[in-house]
Amino acid sequence: MKSANSAEASATEGPQATCVPLPAIFTAFFVIGATSFGGGSIGWIHREIVVRRRWVDDEAFLGTLALGQAMPGANGIKTAALIGDRLHGAAGAATAVLALLSGPFAIVLALGAAYARIGSLPLLHSVLDGIAAAAIGLTFATGLRGLAQGAPGPVPLAIAAATVLCVGILRWPMIPVVLVLAPVSVALAMFAPRRA
Repeated sequence: MKSANSAEASATEGPQATCVPLPAIFTAFFVIGATSFGGGSIGWIHREIVVRRRWVDDEAFLGTLALGQAMPGANGIKTAALIGDRLHGAAGAATAVLALLSGPFAIVLALGAAYARIGSLPLLHSVLDGIAAAAIGLTFATGLRGLAQGAPGPVPLAIAAATVLCVGILRWPMIPVVLVLAPVSVALAMFAPRRA
């Protein structure tokens, strides 16, 4: 009877029954944080922890993700903390979060130090202006594609154009422009005619 209960308990615990060493947790989440810098950390966590290392199965990962989405905060950090807790208790949770955030923190510090050294070069400002122009072009291309695919009217494109005009050309401060245009765009979207 006792062996059946212990087998049942280990089957329900799944990967939680194994205690993954803290250095392995740190290494895995450091790599995830450094490679998912800028977004998409949930996909990287799934790939590294579930698919590659097999520390957690899909069912446990999805349950952890669902629990994390019910709590406030960034999904990647919550998922890292919950999976770290599953793998090595509270120490695993702290290690996973520290590792996930330390890679991007180091990248931002390095970029800040590099910008402090070369930030006054005219060539750098030309490159950044080119990147900004490309981002604006991609925004407009997305809006035009939406219009071509039957999006409801030119309102989103007009709001984007007004934002670019006010901030990019007239050099008005961005916060007041967004504070004015955001409610306007929400109101226009709310009262726009609905398509079937």
